Amino acid sequence: MKTVLQLENTTAVDFKNEISEVLENLLLKFSPNFNNQEDNKLLTREETAKMLSVSLVTLWEWTRKDLIPAYRIGNKVRYKKGEVLEALQKMNKFK
Repeated sequence: MKTVLQLENTTAVDFKNEISEVLENLLLKFSPNFNNQEDNKLLTREETAKMLSVSLVTLWEWTRKDLIPAYRIGNKVRYKKGEVLEALQKMNKFK
């Protein structure tokens, strides 16, 4: 069974713009959840060093100096992507 929808007093362009606006608002509503999931992703030492374009030695020094927070899971070290990016921004602030 099909339903017929009849619109009056609007143009096709106005209708399209209205739908686009509603969809954009819905996507914006859900986008923080996607960013949070990505920010909480755990990275290995190698992935973190590559992301920062530094050596493993430099990454270890920054971790040891508490410039970048790290998490020890057993004998492995992991970094949260969002925290690494936040620490990088703090390190790059000019004094």
